[in-house]
Amino acid sequence: MNEILSKCKRVLWCFPVGLALVVICSGQAIARQDSTVSGTITSVEDGSALPGVNVIVKGTTTGTVTDIDGKYSLRVPSRDAVLVFSAIGFSTTEVTVGSQSQISVGMEVDVRSLSEVVVVGYGTQDKRDVTASIASIDGEALTRIPTGNAMEAMKGQIAGVDVLANGGRPGQGPKITIRGRRSLTATNDPLFVVDGIPMTSGTNSIQDFNPSDIESMEVLKDAAATAIYGSRGSNGVILITTKRGKPGKTSVTYTSTYAATTPFKTIPMMNGAEFADLKREANRVDANGASGRGAWGDAGSSIPADDAVFVDPVELLSAQTGRSTDWQDLIYQNGSQMNQQISVNGGTEKTQVSLSLSYFKENGLVEGTDFGRYTARVNVDHQINKIFKVGMSTLYSHSVQNWGSGATISEAVNQTPLGMPYDDEGNLIFLPISDGIRTNPLNELVPGKYIDERTINRLFSSVYAEVQILDGLKYKFLIGQDYQAWERGRFEGQFTQARKNGTPAAGLFNQQSFGYTQENLLTYNKSFGDHSLGLTALQSSAQQDSTRSGLVAINLPYETAQWYNLGLGTISDYGSRLESYRLLSYMGRVNYSFKGKYLFQASMRWDGSSRLAEGNKWNAFPGISVGWRMKDEAFLSGVNLISDLKLRASYGKVGNTAVSPYQTQGALNQSVYSWNEADARGFALGGIPNPDLSWEYSATTDVGFDFGLFNNRLTGTFDYYHTSTGVSLLLRRALPPTSGYTSILQNIGGTETNGYEITLGATILDMSNGLKWNADFNMGHYSEKIVDLAQRDADGNKIDDVGSGWFIGQPIRTFYDYEKIGIWQVSEKDEAAAFMGAVPGEIKIKDQDGDGKFTPDDRKILGNDVPAAYGGLTNTLSFKGFDLSFFFYYRLGFMIDCQFCQGQASMQARYNNLKVDYWTIDNPTNDYPRPNKNQEGITNGSTLRYRDGGYVKLRNITLGYRLPSSVLEKLRFSNVRIYATAQNPMVWSKFKLFDPERADDLGSGEMPSNQLFMGGLSVTF
Repeated sequence: MNEILSKCKRVLWCFPVGLALVVICSGQAIARQDSTVSGTITSVEDGSALPGVNVIVKGTTTGTVTDIDGKYSLRVPSRDAVLVFSAIGFSTTEVTVGSQSQISVGMEVDVRSLSEVVVVGYGTQDKRDVTASIASIDGEALTRIPTGNAMEAMKGQIAGVDVLANGGRPGQGPKITIRGRRSLTATNDPLFVVDGIPMTSGTNSIQDFNPSDIESMEVLKDAAATAIYGSRGSNGVILITTKRGKPGKTSVTYTSTYAATTPFKTIPMMNGAEFADLKREANRVDANGASGRGAWGDAGSSIPADDAVFVDPVELLSAQTGRSTDWQDLIYQNGSQMNQQISVNGGTEKTQVSLSLSYFKENGLVEGTDFGRYTARVNVDHQINKIFKVGMSTLYSHSVQNWGSGATISEAVNQTPLGMPYDDEGNLIFLPISDGIRTNPLNELVPGKYIDERTINRLFSSVYAEVQILDGLKYKFLIGQDYQAWERGRFEGQFTQARKNGTPAAGLFNQQSFGYTQENLLTYNKSFGDHSLGLTALQSSAQQDSTRSGLVAINLPYETAQWYNLGLGTISDYGSRLESYRLLSYMGRVNYSFKGKYLFQASMRWDGSSRLAEGNKWNAFPGISVGWRMKDEAFLSGVNLISDLKLRASYGKVGNTAVSPYQTQGALNQSVYSWNEADARGFALGGIPNPDLSWEYSATTDVGFDFGLFNNRLTGTFDYYHTSTGVSLLLRRALPPTSGYTSILQNIGGTETNGYEITLGATILDMSNGLKWNADFNMGHYSEKIVDLAQRDADGNKIDDVGSGWFIGQPIRTFYDYEKIGIWQVSEKDEAAAFMGAVPGEIKIKDQDGDGKFTPDDRKILGNDVPAAYGGLTNTLSFKGFDLSFFFYYRLGFMIDCQFCQGQASMQARYNNLKVDYWTIDNPTNDYPRPNKNQEGITNGSTLRYRDGGYVKLRNITLGYRLPSSVLEKLRFSNVRIYATAQNPMVWSKFKLFDPERADDLGSGEMPSNQLFMGGLSVTF
């Protein structure tokens, strides 16, 4: 966005002289009651001064323009005069003079009025000329969501980009997919490019960036757009542009926020009384005094006395006295989130500088879990002369994440509510009851008893030099490096679930990675009458080296040593690893436009990789797209309803870096065998070499259109796409044992994806009194299917891989199981026994093939995790300094695997149980089966896990207020805004047990999402 504003400023600065002459020549006579008004005009977005803003007395031709520092001075005819402030790219503002002699105004960006400049990779394009599928989001939209992760902030704001939480722990990053999944075994993460430098460490590396430092993000979605990134572009590309300085007055912005967080939803487990009733029913006996399946409640059955049911004296006393422990309530706390940032932006026409410092801290919902990050950023650009320009970007980040014990939540969920956390003296009881499996979760929270600390130091920097060789011909040299040092220290004390009164243990793990990218870029842009031509040539090389090491010790003599002196104990595990690879690339691209109406782009990239074998290292990745600006045709020039219309079509082929370093060369595995009654080490064949291994490829066809109606008060885009991987996916094909190997990795699998995306933007209200209401809506839909796998039948036909859960014609992640249709009732006793040997109170399975027998053939595909629709709706209202925004995020029509719906509902009553409606002879429900103390798990209990995961979230509400210009002038500030935010205040979903928004299955150890209530202050001077 700053690049857009910068262009606007340069254009506006060309107008002052001409406009001033018009004003002087056509101005009206000034009456004797004239007075002078002056002030400074700034951008609300970043507080920078705005030159070239038109300041007109409404209803007259009297006016002026602001100078390079955004200042103006104007004589007005009366106190009733109304000043109109207008500028290209900004919303028009009107202010009544009254008794004011100083009127300073902060102007808001009007994105829909801009000829937007879009970052397209290795350059920029006017949005009107873009022929590929590219979506943009500005920094203001990202910072509207209070989070330390920019990808989390992007959730629901761009069509086709699916962002899902991996968990609720502080600092835990999300999972991102663009237009669905393509690979079965490799990553589906997009490629991130920051200020022109591709990143090598995936989605998690974005955690080190402060979202407030981001100027804009562009998402390249189709293969024509991503082909310029070759073997790394198949999962989409996210281009991140950080903020840079601008010429003019230096602005300093300080932002401070503080938030309180609470658990969004915790797993509903039974209280003491409910669990006691469950345990009594689980101990029911039949007429012969036997417990188990036969004791379902037939004539003569009964529940034993409590002293026979509750064999543990603590549980017995709790059941008799009504004592109950809510373990989750004991471990959860209110968390907090704090963000402090100061940034400085400014410069001269030759040198521009942008600096920022920030500190982000989040304390989790469980004591001992937190995430803290310090970031410092410096961006400098310097125009040496008309020919040479240089610049640099540097980011340093230091973060510490305390992960906490993974046992805290799972023990709190599973521990019996009839147990006791403390003894009579207030000391923690390690085993709340005599059952030695489950421990007291509060032991995990004792300071220093369990520590999992993860530290990252990162330096990400780049420098560039530009040479303007000729008019339109430019050369750019860019080199960037990314250094990361990751360290994890883990300590497990004696009284923790991991050690269970054993000796303490600790481990220290380190990873260092260094990558660099060097690029030589030559661009040529020229217009010849009706023709516009753009040429791009690139030579690029990249290198990535990483080392890992780890050491684990047990039998530590004292706990305060943690992982800092592992030599005190017994080394139980150790290892180290080096990994290195290189990439050499060439790319060419041509852009052509005729009359600004007929658009064409073609590109080709060649990648050569050290990961691939000799003779197979190089691959080509083409991309081509065309566009037709129909609105510029004569037959639409008089159609005022349509203010913009462009058709687009594209095709491209891109790769996925799915081959690991050294994978084509085969491998040896170390083995241990006995030799002379001692351990000896040797090596055995571990993987068969395959020099024919290549990238996974995907080819995408995309057709779409962009439109604007009612003078662009309603704008939108539509895209339909089809992606195919052919048979390039990496899968293991089984080999006969006589080969000496079990399998070989080959490019033999295939998937296809079809989908569409809709984006709409509307100016609903734009009233003369200053009331404005804008709304943005997006929706994505896709269907994916597997078209080929490694398995074949005897006739060579494709068959499903049931063991891996992969089925021809189905999505990558499906749920294949028996179908629960209820609980066997007493009246169905004979039918249950005949069909599946079941008794009343057990799960009833549907006979899918109708043969009257319960067999594996009765399994079916119950659903999948692909949403039928996903996206968001953002509403933004503003009125005289007040602003209100509310954002809905939705994901509908998909299934989730709720593992705790089975695992924490065993109905055995040994551990606590999910609060469910279960079957008894007196409660013939069809929800959950009857309790049975003799079972470790429910027969066919996996059928209880599959739930409708669809939801609509009110993700964010923000109310803000900007101080008026009259107050700002007295305070000598450019902008002051105070605001309050609520995050995740409401959700609508059929799934009531937990937050359904998760990238993976829901287990009992899941940290809840949080509800957040925040206050913030932003000051610019």
